[in-house]
Amino acid sequence: MKNLNTKELRYAIKQYAKPSNKLALFIFFSDLTIYALAIAGAIMFESLILRIVCGVLAGLRIGTLFLVSHDAAHDSFTSNRMWNSIIGRIAFLPSFHNYSLWLIAHNRAHHQTPNIKGLNSWSPLSKEDYDGFSTSRKIMERLYRSPYGICFNYMIERWWKDKFFPYKRIVRQQNISYYLDFILVFTYMVSFTIALIYLGVHVAHTNPLEVLLIALVIPFLVSNFLIGVTVYQHHTHETVPWFKTIEESKVYGSNEDVTVHIKYPHWYNLISHNAMEHTAHHVDPRVPLYNLSKAQTVLCELCEEDLITMDFSLINFLLTMKKCKLYDYGNHLWIDFEGNPTSSNTLIVGELDYAEAA
Repeated sequence: MKNLNTKELRYAIKQYAKPSNKLALFIFFSDLTIYALAIAGAIMFESLILRIVCGVLAGLRIGTLFLVSHDAAHDSFTSNRMWNSIIGRIAFLPSFHNYSLWLIAHNRAHHQTPNIKGLNSWSPLSKEDYDGFSTSRKIMERLYRSPYGICFNYMIERWWKDKFFPYKRIVRQQNISYYLDFILVFTYMVSFTIALIYLGVHVAHTNPLEVLLIALVIPFLVSNFLIGVTVYQHHTHETVPWFKTIEESKVYGSNEDVTVHIKYPHWYNLISHNAMEHTAHHVDPRVPLYNLSKAQTVLCELCEEDLITMDFSLINFLLTMKKCKLYDYGNHLWIDFEGNPTSSNTLIVGELDYAEAA
């Protein structure tokens, strides 16, 4: 394994953990503007194709606004805590996320206990878990672990269950902020829906259901797919270990051992706010999204082949989805739905060349 521990790696990239308020505000307002223009186009354009394109674009911008909120929740987007709190809540509105619940599900649960069974997105089931399900639930799990179900996995298993309403199973101690943020999100959802119906009837002079489909449903589905794919790739790979308990993870894993660095083209990193430079983010969440690329470069130079890395391609992605269905927590192997091993022991991590593996 690497010679540097997480604390030493964090020190190596500390120069990038410095927010730039001007750049942060530029990114925030640019995303908001593009999102607003896309929604306007989805309502106003006469061409159905152009309206659908705008709906998809709006969904993509919801995804980047989601990343802005993610950084703001870490208090790393700007240097001002109050600004981060306000920006985070506003940027979460288009994706209908409860800011206070996100602080629990992501900052506390995920970053303190990454790759722990049941506490994280895309937590794999064991064969015993899967075998105990009903037939319909097994079908749903197979759908989730396919390219067609990624959107619904995040939407149902994470957003609806953990990041929208403060159910008692999520928050042991009730806090007024959880409900105030829920009221904020719910009010926005209702107001936005009413506004779309009004604009569709009185401005665009079209079917209000059509407007809701193009300007509300399509963007929401696209954003959930984008978020689901991104989160999936962050911690799912045939060499990435998962753990049953926090104690086990502390013995065998560290943030850089359970995080995948997906090498995307430079242009994608620009439009996605460096969403896939995830190792650097886990080593130090204080590094704002606009500095992640530089920080990741430093980590790659220091750790060389010890980081889990792969070039993005559709083939690589589909191979990962094919191999990573269930997880054998006793032997630390990825397995398929029939229980057949599809990986080597995941406690031995490193770089994998999918081109050779294929």
